[in-house]
Amino acid sequence: MFVPLTRGPVAVAVLTLLAGCSSSQPAVDPTQTLRQASIAMAKLNTVSATLKFTKGAITFQGFTLVGAKTSVRLPADSDTVYTVKQGDISISLEVLIAGGHIYLHLPFSTYQEMTGTQGASIPDLAKLFDPTNGLPAVIPAGRNARFIATEQVSGTDAQKIGVTYSADQVKGMFAQLTSTVDVNAQVWVGASDHLIRKAILDGAFGDGGKDAAVEVDMSGFNAAVNIAPPTPSP
Repeated sequence: MFVPLTRGPVAVAVLTLLAGCSSSQPAVDPTQTLRQASIAMAKLNTVSATLKFTKGAITFQGFTLVGAKTSVRLPADSDTVYTVKQGDISISLEVLIAGGHIYLHLPFSTYQEMTGTQGASIPDLAKLFDPTNGLPAVIPAGRNARFIATEQVSGTDAQKIGVTYSADQVKGMFAQLTSTVDVNAQVWVGASDHLIRKAILDGAFGDGGKDAAVEVDMSGFNAAVNIAPPTPSP
């Protein structure tokens, strides 16, 4: 088909404009994104998190863990309310960790300090943010990192990254997630501040080595928190 020469410059201009639009959206480097997340998370002083199990079951102290909501003051203090089940009954119990001491608060009772093996068996969500073994250390050490999409998480643009972690890496973050095989993860990293807004772990870390999935939503970065040992009973 004959095309008048006068259309040539217009076509070239349109193609140039389209090329410019496509090049203005650079590809996301998933490995670099995870490194940036590691640096940003390591600088936190406080953080809040909500944890929920969407598949499988994990038990501790005779309770089945359903979910948790925590406030953490780094490096090691936390105030966490766990939702657990005992049979068909749902119970909320508080675990307060302050100054190296662990206190358990059951419904209709006073705080009890937990020591030894009892204290060690209680989940400690502050360790999830520990710079040595928690998210800041483990997040950039995953394998097969891949960019999935840019999505909104609580009104913030976040880069969704898929990545694989070893069983030891996951257990280092959260001791109750015991697995003998790799665990798949999806991590949402803030596009501007590089803070992790959400993470989902999926693998054989449930009771008896069965498949389980846990979602952790993070917020309240460097917000004020009040974590103090309980007042002794008279």
